Amino acid sequence: MFLSQLFVNTGRGADHPGSQWIRNVYRVHQRLWMAFPDSKARADDPFFLGPWSIPESQGAKPTRDRAGFLFRIESDGAPRILVQSVQRPDWDYAFQNAPYLLSGPPNLREFNPTPKSGQAYRFRLLANVIRSKSVAQAGGTMRKARPIPRRKRTEELIAPVALPAAMPTEPAERERLLRERWDPWRRWLQRMGEGRGFRVLDEGPSPLLMQAVHCVVQNPRRGDGNNGHGAREKRYNAGLFNGTLICTSPGELRSAIVNGVGHAKAFGFGLLSVAPVGDDN
Repeated sequence: MFLSQLFVNTGRGADHPGSQWIRNVYRVHQRLWMAFPDSKARADDPFFLGPWSIPESQGAKPTRDRAGFLFRIESDGAPRILVQSVQRPDWDYAFQNAPYLLSGPPNLREFNPTPKSGQAYRFRLLANVIRSKSVAQAGGTMRKARPIPRRKRTEELIAPVALPAAMPTEPAERERLLRERWDPWRRWLQRMGEGRGFRVLDEGPSPLLMQAVHCVVQNPRRGDGNNGHGAREKRYNAGLFNGTLICTSPGELRSAIVNGVGHAKAFGFGLLSVAPVGDDN
């Protein structure tokens, strides 16, 4: 597998092309896809002069352990994008017609995630914190001579607990309320870990840090929301998690690292970055 780090050229203001680009997650995803052209794209447009379209998959959509990529926009420090992919990316091809978006050559290294049972790892995860449900709809379809209700997947946002309008002055009580505020997110991450080979520590010297992140995705391929073609803009329930986890199942944790965690991976969510405790590289 390959891990890339792209430093974004934000110039001196919000009007710089790099600043505008990194604020539009849809365009970021589109540009990152350009680093994985198929042979037809290379042959038809070697200098990347024509319009870009995501390569059409042949047959079933491949899993991320065979194709695809995960990414996360990092906003602490210099603006940058972390990209994890199975295939080696061709960043020269992707940015040859827009080199001004980056402040320098991307960093690229190979890695092979091999988690060990019982090992502690520092981790970072930007996730779309939702609960997905399948709800039966009116009407039905026929399958094997019996009616099967139509079903539609719905998303339920998991929100932190609201704080009281007037916070108590007693320090211990304030600390208790502030901690309980994030309990719904703690439980959500715990459920994620149970089926993905890890357990999150949240005690003593290894507290779990959580932060709500503003994330609105504008999709130019959709309508304005008034013409029946869907909303052009969608806000995601984004949460940034930093902390320490314990590997409980190496195979399941490796799969979570390779394939990501949660929903909306096309918009920068789900990349689970881990490093052994004590490894500062």
